Amino acid sequence: AATATATPGTTATSGTSSTSASTYKNGTYTGSVADAQWGVVQVQVVIQNGKIINVQFLQYPNERNRSVEINSYADPILVNEAIKAQSAKVDIVSGATDTSQAFIQSLSNALSQAQG
Repeated sequence: AATATATPGTTATSGTSSTSASTYKNGTYTGSVADAQWGVVQVQVVIQNGKIINVQFLQYPNERNRSVEINSYADPILVNEAIKAQSAKVDIVSGATDTSQAFIQSLSNALSQAQG
């Protein structure tokens, strides 16, 4: 009869590691400032119980009325997507490509600081 014995340094799991469980350390992390062509984007992420519970914009393009308009609809979408995805892997918001890419860059930086 075959018996499964775990040798030191190995796990007896069938390829499913704890990737579904977050490895973020609790705390508040500020991302780098990212260029969004019409201004800069900088976000701060709050991690609680290893999960993203909030993302807020510290800076975003707001010098032009058009920038304010774009960010007023794009920013909440990006925040919701990041919380849902529990990562910076979010879709680009149509019409807000520069802000979306800068958001991803700043959030990625913040999350890299929160890696456990």
